[in-house]
Amino acid sequence: MENSTAEKYAEKAAFLAHEIKNPLAVIKANVQLIELDNKGVNKKSFETVYECIEKINTLIKENMEYIKSAKSAADSNVVQVLKDILEKYDTKGGRIFSLKAETDKIEVNCGRELLESLFENLIKNSVEATKEGDSISIEAKVRRRKAVIKITDTGCGISDGEIARVGELFYTTKKGGSGVGLFMCRRIVEQNGGRLKLENNKPHGTKVTVELNLKE
Repeated sequence: MENSTAEKYAEKAAFLAHEIKNPLAVIKANVQLIELDNKGVNKKSFETVYECIEKINTLIKENMEYIKSAKSAADSNVVQVLKDILEKYDTKGGRIFSLKAETDKIEVNCGRELLESLFENLIKNSVEATKEGDSISIEAKVRRRKAVIKITDTGCGISDGEIARVGELFYTTKKGGSGVGLFMCRRIVEQNGGRLKLENNKPHGTKVTVELNLKE
């Protein structure tokens, strides 16, 4: 994406987020007033409304982070990004991490901040789906002018039915999840001409494959 196009998109998206956020705050305030008048009646319905409002707020926040990153997009070395992320996790939780890259430098047409957001989210998902002693393996290589990154874990896995829906906005299999993270991951990948695929790592765990365009 050319800088001028990215900036125009960012400005429009930021304006839209602002226009949604303000009336949403007004809606929440008025719902709270209505709830007070109801004196505890239909409490569950009010909780559902608040939950939906928070989901929208989360989407706005994550979308704004995406916009800020897109405005400063630049070519990045995906191998170095993966190394930097793994340093944060390597000593935590007892997971067994491994990174295998066929070269130390695989540059893609995607900004570093976007890459960090993408892979931190995916690796975090693997960490949350595993326990002490489980393994999380990452492989980075180049195939047919694409950077191919595979993240494989030996965690609890995911059913075929859930895999078919993962990445849908607000759909989540995690307690307390927003259903936004993987949606944004898919958006980042597709925005850069790539694709994201989830599949079972039989007999245990999940495999995520990310393909991104190489630097021209």
